[in-house]
Amino acid sequence: MVKNVGLICEGGGTKAAYSAGVLQCLLDHEVYLPYTAGISAGAEILLAYVSRQRERLFVTGVESASQKSAVGIRPLIHERGLFGIQATCDFIEKHAPLDIETFFGSETQLDIGLYNLDTNQIEYFDKSYFDPKEQTLVKAACALFLLTRPYQFQGHQYMDAGLIDMIPIEQSIRRGNKKHIFISTKEENYVRKPAPNWQLRAAGLFYPGNKEVKENLRKRHIRYEEQWGKVKQLEEEGKALILRPHKDLGITRYTTDRKLLEPWFQLGYDETEERMDEIRAFIREE
Repeated sequence: MVKNVGLICEGGGTKAAYSAGVLQCLLDHEVYLPYTAGISAGAEILLAYVSRQRERLFVTGVESASQKSAVGIRPLIHERGLFGIQATCDFIEKHAPLDIETFFGSETQLDIGLYNLDTNQIEYFDKSYFDPKEQTLVKAACALFLLTRPYQFQGHQYMDAGLIDMIPIEQSIRRGNKKHIFISTKEENYVRKPAPNWQLRAAGLFYPGNKEVKENLRKRHIRYEEQWGKVKQLEEEGKALILRPHKDLGITRYTTDRKLLEPWFQLGYDETEERMDEIRAFIREE
């Protein structure tokens, strides 16, 4: 296995089907990297990469995202959130159970980012904190701000780290990696807009005693550009390789139509396969 190469995945709701396609292609070509870091849905799909389960990637990216309890009224009723995190985890485990032995025995490390609502800090937890039965670590990572409820974990309230860390590039650097492969769910020319006023007002209502949450939401688009800037700088230095969609298939983080998600997943696979020689050259030890 190569050394000092990090594989990082941002979130994006059901748009993570693209990233799942990328990871399936990497597994098919036996591109096993030593370190991974995931944010939100990026954390969920990385479980299958670490455990070397190509079939689980399709189940996670496409099948679980298109089941009726994934997004909308059903999770709103049963889980009091727009995204059905529990239903999605249950679906994945039913149809493609995590290979626990391979997951924990894998040489590939995994860090998952969470936002601590008590301290307003981002914290990363490695796979030793992952409980295969409850999977609270991953559920908390997928608890999208304003759209789902936070989770109790390690004595604190946590949710999706994407309020601050949308791209975990700094975590990969802190871990000592010299090169980084970044899988993005955002098409080229994507620009994150400032949070609209209704979201800022909602943040004040949802978290009335926590002014930092609202301030972090206000600065979110600025931080995203800073994180992208860091990745682009590393790319110019030959230290980062970016894998992102080069077509816009009209997929949003709320898309649940399997007929749309399958081509999106396949696009991730195909675009990665087209660049496999480039990927192998990038990770080759010097």
